Amino acid sequence: MNAILVIIGGIVGATGIAWALHLKRLKEHVGMTRDEFVAQFQSTGVAAAVAGAVYDQFQKLGTWKGFMPSPADTLEKTYKTVDEDVEENLKEILQRLGFEMPHSGSLQEWNGPLETVSDVVRWVDWVRTKQNPSVTAQ
Repeated sequence: MNAILVIIGGIVGATGIAWALHLKRLKEHVGMTRDEFVAQFQSTGVAAAVAGAVYDQFQKLGTWKGFMPSPADTLEKTYKTVDEDVEENLKEILQRLGFEMPHSGSLQEWNGPLETVSDVVRWVDWVRTKQNPSVTAQ
């Protein structure tokens, strides 16, 4: 019984230390204001609404109020999102923009990574091009 408590205590302690290290790394994080973020992507032809929706989604995932995302943020390390979490975030962004998730055949055409916030912006902008012509970003 004591061994089980020691093991559980060790797991809880390790989890706490990992979370503290994650928060320390995030406190050193340098992000961008929403306007800077949108302007950076607009200069590459991405619609302001697309870049803004992605920024808003990842700002919401930040650990504290006023967190500023950066295009270089990694989904896994900065936001602790993988697989289903990434998919859920993509769906929320598309819904906010009024876009539909492309069918699986179209999704297979995307051959880029989805590892950083910048990748997400490019992916959402790519999805925008796959929408019915009556659906456009503002």
